[in-house]
Amino acid sequence: MPLCGFNPKMLAGLTMFSQGLYEQAVKRQKEDGIPIERAFEIEVEEMNIFLTKLDERYYEELRPKHSVEEAMNKLVEWTADQPKKKPS
Repeated sequence: MPLCGFNPKMLAGLTMFSQGLYEQAVKRQKEDGIPIERAFEIEVEEMNIFLTKLDERYYEELRPKHSVEEAMNKLVEWTADQPKKKPS
C-alpha cells in the first residue's frame, strides 16, 4: 500500500503504464533485434525526455501564469495533444 495519499486511479494509471512499457519494449526488441534489457532502457530514456518536457512546460510556462489547478488542467490538455508514434 502506498505511503502517501492514495487514489485508486493513480494505481490504475501506473498499472496501465507498466503494461504499455512492457508491450512497447517487447515490440522494440522484436523490431530492432535487440535484447529486452536494451529495449527497456531506450523506452525509459524516451519517457525521461517526455517527462522533462512536461516538467519544463509546467514550471516555466504554465505555473507562472495560472493557478495550480488551471496549470494542471492545461498540462493534461497539452499532454493529450502530443503526437503519438504511428504504428509500424
